[in-house]
Amino acid sequence: MSNPEPDQRRTEIFHAVWRVIAENGMGAVSMRNVATAAGVSVGRIQYWFRSKDELLQASLEAMLSSAERLHDDSTRGADDRAVLWELVAHPIPRAETARAGVSVFHQYVAAGVHHPALARLLAEAKDGEEAEAARLLAGIAPNLPDPRSSARGLMATADGLSMRVLIGGLSAAEAERTLREHLDRLLT
Repeated sequence: MSNPEPDQRRTEIFHAVWRVIAENGMGAVSMRNVATAAGVSVGRIQYWFRSKDELLQASLEAMLSSAERLHDDSTRGADDRAVLWELVAHPIPRAETARAGVSVFHQYVAAGVHHPALARLLAEAKDGEEAEAARLLAGIAPNLPDPRSSARGLMATADGLSMRVLIGGLSAAEAERTLREHLDRLLT
C-alpha cells in the first residue's frame, strides 16, 4: 500500500481537527487529541504544524476553501438567483451531516473572539461572501437601493437562522422558508 500524498495527509489531519471539535468542542483541540483522532503520532502533527494556533488557522483555511469549492461546484451553470440562494442559505444545516460542519464553523467563530488570526480569516470570508451576494443582488434587482446592505442583511438573517437550527429552535425547513421569504421581499 502506498503512502498518502502530503496534501492528503494534511487533509486527514484537518478532518481529525474537525472531528475533535465536533465531538468535544474547540477546547479539546490539542496536538495529542488530533493525533489520536487522525491515527498518527504527535510528531506527525508537529511535522506539519508547529503549534496548536497554526493547526487551528490552517484547518479553518481548509474549511473555508472547501466551502468555496463546494459552492462553486454546486452552482456551476446555475442562474444568478440560484447562485445567490446557495450563497446565502449555505449556513443553514439542511442535513444531519451538515449540522456537524456548521457547528464546527460556529466554534471557530467563537474562538475568533480571542484569536485574531482566526477572526481575520473569518472576516475576510464573510466580506467576500457579502461582496459576491451584493454583486448578484445588483444584477438581479438593479433598482435595489443598497445591494451591499441588503446582502449583509440576508447573510445576518441566514447566520441567525442557522444558530436557531443548531440549538433546536427551528427546523432547517422553517429556517429556509424564512430566509426565502426575506430574499423574495428584496427581489420584488
